[in-house]
Amino acid sequence: MESIYLNQPLKPYRLSMQVLADELEARQLDFQFYNRNDEPQLTGIRFYRPGTLLQRQYVYLLTDADGGGDFRSLENIHFLILGDAEPEQFSFSSSLLLVHSCDALALYNLVQQLFEKYGTWEKALQWALQTENPLEAMLSVSRPILGNPMFLHDADFYILACPDWVEGMLHWEKDPRTGREMVPMELINEFRVDSEYLSTLPAKSVTMFSAALRGYRILFANLWYQERYEGRICVDELERPLRRSDYLHLAYLTEMVTLCLSRQKLFWRSLGKDTDRFFTEMLEGGALDGQTILDNLRYLGWGLTDTYLILKIATEREESGNITPAGLFGYIEAQIAEGRALLFRKDIAVIVNLTAAGTTTAEVLSSLAYILREGLFKMGVSTELSRFTDLRDGYAQASVALDYGRNSGSMFWSYHFEDYALQFILDSARQQIHPRLLVSGKLRRLQTYDAENNTELYHTLEIYLRLERNVVQTSKALFIHRSTLFYRLDRIRKLVDLDLDSEEERLYLQLSFQLDRLQP
Repeated sequence: MESIYLNQPLKPYRLSMQVLADELEARQLDFQFYNRNDEPQLTGIRFYRPGTLLQRQYVYLLTDADGGGDFRSLENIHFLILGDAEPEQFSFSSSLLLVHSCDALALYNLVQQLFEKYGTWEKALQWALQTENPLEAMLSVSRPILGNPMFLHDADFYILACPDWVEGMLHWEKDPRTGREMVPMELINEFRVDSEYLSTLPAKSVTMFSAALRGYRILFANLWYQERYEGRICVDELERPLRRSDYLHLAYLTEMVTLCLSRQKLFWRSLGKDTDRFFTEMLEGGALDGQTILDNLRYLGWGLTDTYLILKIATEREESGNITPAGLFGYIEAQIAEGRALLFRKDIAVIVNLTAAGTTTAEVLSSLAYILREGLFKMGVSTELSRFTDLRDGYAQASVALDYGRNSGSMFWSYHFEDYALQFILDSARQQIHPRLLVSGKLRRLQTYDAENNTELYHTLEIYLRLERNVVQTSKALFIHRSTLFYRLDRIRKLVDLDLDSEEERLYLQLSFQLDRLQP
């Protein structure tokens, strides 16, 4: 798969001296750390050589042979020093790591391996951007760096990624409406009144959440897009103590996650807010590009070729007690796990993913029966659609069903398009050409013959076709003998040259009979 990032430069990861200090401490080396400049600028290590031009992206290793020098003019150059040294010999902008009881070559190799470790992580994050599930992949490859389990949730507390669940973490709940995993509602309610949590919402940098609420600390970073809070990445302190350098690691991971979300148009909360607009554009037949459709379906967890059902709901009167069209949205979505309700052209449109919900049309309609009957609502129902891109035509079907059902005088509260499809086809044809000219000329000749000869050939053919050419049933319906029926059919064939073995001709004749009955 070709990456969308190949032609776009990614921010490289740079280490700070704090990272090296934390790594040395984790290996239980004896050292002193003078952290005078925490700017992340390092990409590797070099041996110090007097008289050479020093570069800020390297940390320079000083051995005993280099001791006693004056380095105060070397601004923003960091040093790894074997043995003791006086901090006053160095610039106040230089951070120092004084390592004791260690071989120079061994220390050099160790630090070089650390740079390689984080360089590998940077490449792994870039690889993760190209995967099918980039959020899961980015958190997964970051697990060895931050040393603790992580998860990512959106502004509505839906879990967007959690590659590894470990004992002690929250147990996610299933949202009954969407089926998606989310932070437990009980904890969400606690957050809404917890002063520490509320104070963290505006944070623009990596922040620590105390152990007061969960029993362990959580390092987190808020996700922002165009000054809007979109969610949070959390690192639970469950497997190793959090380090100062973890702030830097999480900040870089957050930048990469934000980059992924914004570039792929996958800012989940933003899509959540725009879902109604997306459905509205689909129902109106807007020319949405394929990627936009796929992005929105991915947010919903829906597939392009899932089976869909479209409903159109309208009230029968201006006031429907305590029930209003807007008030139906929550009820409908609570009843149908994979249904989305929205206001569309003053009525309610409902899009149901039957595949994702694992349900049937009959079950969907049954779940809505009570509220629609009690609220005096009527509903048009489309056929089952095999492609999401058929939404506009599905809504047109539901609209036709609703209009025809209402005009039929039926007492039912829901109307299916298939029940009115034939009448709709005939009416559509009549709008283009007068029905008199749509009816088969052969039937017209039979009508003329009947009028002139006092026969019933027209009616005989109509009943014969309606009863699917069953001779016995047709004879009984016409109260004639079978031989009489055969005589009439033979007469009809000779008069108008009919081929009743032709399926197309039979269909046209049956439609003509229908059109004839619709004429005034």
